[in-house]
Amino acid sequence: MNIIDYIKKNKDKTFNDLDFNEIDNLILSLLPYINFTNVIPAFKNGTITLKDAALKLNDKKKNFRGLFISNTFKMLQTMKDTKRYKDIILYNYMNIVNDDMQFGAITMKLNDKSIYIAFAGTDSSIIGWEEDFKMTYLYPGASQKYASIYLNKAIGLFDKNIHIGGHSKGGNLAMCSVMNAHFWIRKKVIKITNFDGPGFLKKEINSKEYKRIKNKIKMYVPKESIIGMLLYNTPDYIVIKSKGINIFQHDAFNWQCHNINFIRDIQSKRSKILKERLTKKLEELSIEERVNLVKNLFDIFKNINVKDTKEIKIKQFFKLIKEFKKLDKETQNLLAELLIIIFIK
Repeated sequence: MNIIDYIKKNKDKTFNDLDFNEIDNLILSLLPYINFTNVIPAFKNGTITLKDAALKLNDKKKNFRGLFISNTFKMLQTMKDTKRYKDIILYNYMNIVNDDMQFGAITMKLNDKSIYIAFAGTDSSIIGWEEDFKMTYLYPGASQKYASIYLNKAIGLFDKNIHIGGHSKGGNLAMCSVMNAHFWIRKKVIKITNFDGPGFLKKEINSKEYKRIKNKIKMYVPKESIIGMLLYNTPDYIVIKSKGINIFQHDAFNWQCHNINFIRDIQSKRSKILKERLTKKLEELSIEERVNLVKNLFDIFKNINVKDTKEIKIKQFFKLIKEFKKLDKETQNLLAELLIIIFIK
């Protein structure tokens, strides 16, 4: 079964009946993929239950953004009719997309009084993807800085039993937020969950900020993981079964579970080799070369006036190829590999 099947199966069980588990963790981490603008209140503007938020969005499917549009909408509408999720309190909503970053987050209070903060993964905006690729040479990036600001502001004096999580880029932001949070807030966080999100540069993975939180980090990746293999991450990740093919394994709605756990699997040889190749290739490039590589890639999108990956049509694709031919052969090959990671979704 997948996570929507899990929601239906446990619809009548509260968190007092069935403890919060790793599947619940993933479900809540996906909620920021939904555009809750003008539905979930921003900071200090009140709260709303999950059921009421879902009802307000019932006829606004077109407002959804991100890579899991239809399934996330279906998941929310399934959650609203359950004893387990309908009364979750949602607040502190943020959704920012500007020239520097694409950032989203939601704070939630469960009926067992624990707190869950979810950070949004990358949506379909070009600025979101550009920010991701800047991670190959820049830390902290704009969203990474904002994640810790958000966490410091979101946690109240009496909040406790705090979980932080995110899928894809959201998993990276979950880690960043705690790495750079106030001391008293770090102490309140009991777990940080990275669902197949990219890691850090070598300097950051060896930093004191990372080392002081690494024991709280839990990471899950599908068998054919690609995104979670980018940069340096915890080596102790849990591999789970996914029904997707290639990059579609990254789609959390393809992840398989049984009872209250994900079905464990063994990482594929292909995924391991990809990680080795990407790591080796990155280490061969100087910081200046990385900057130029990312700039060349995203200048192409600007030159053909594409602001969203959903805008890539046949006409734009041929323009893309034409721009590619202006670059040297080695850069062409590198960019082609990066584009496959983005657009095969």
